[in-house]
Amino acid sequence: MGLPPPQKEGAPLDAERCLERLASRLRRWRSEAGLTLQQLAERSGVAASTIHKIEVRKTIPTVSVLFKISQGLDRPVTDFLDEDPEPTALLHRRQDAVTEIDRGVLAAPLGDPEREARGWRIQLAPERGAATLRADGDVLVVCEEGSVELTRQATQWRLEPGDVLSLRAPAPFRLEATCGQTCRFLLLGHVPATARGLLDREATPSRPSREGPLAHSA
Repeated sequence: MGLPPPQKEGAPLDAERCLERLASRLRRWRSEAGLTLQQLAERSGVAASTIHKIEVRKTIPTVSVLFKISQGLDRPVTDFLDEDPEPTALLHRRQDAVTEIDRGVLAAPLGDPEREARGWRIQLAPERGAATLRADGDVLVVCEEGSVELTRQATQWRLEPGDVLSLRAPAPFRLEATCGQTCRFLLLGHVPATARGLLDREATPSRPSREGPLAHSA
């Protein structure tokens, strides 16, 4: 009787892929729900330290623990283990539902949050004043409705409907958006995958100085 063929080096076991998928989904879904470890612990009855260990693959959860966490996230427990179909296309309609991620700031994710090709449709209410957003690298800002003033460090641009602003950056940066009336714009490119990461609540407004027209008109 011959020996079984050796496993190829670097080929992960099915169990390893399953655990990585579980940990990744738990991190992503908790972040999308805007829950801290402690908040999810209170909702699920599972210790925050245990949830953290699952997210970083330091422990393997029991079925009972996984069931409690899924209840805390308001998801079927099977969502943790089901294979994701690979979508070939994602269609986002203008009228798709948006979520209020902060007072006067509505946002809807665009694209696949697990891939680099993603973005956000953002709507600002005039009473909001200014909102500071975070970008992780190069982005495009497309003004759809109203007018929006964008400030990065000491430079400011004003976009009207149809204008497109291209910003190049090798590292994360803050972008302050201000509107005098309801405005809607797209933020596309290297952007955070979650609403919590998108809205930078700790940033302080910068003092802008006008720069020449760098935006592209459609």
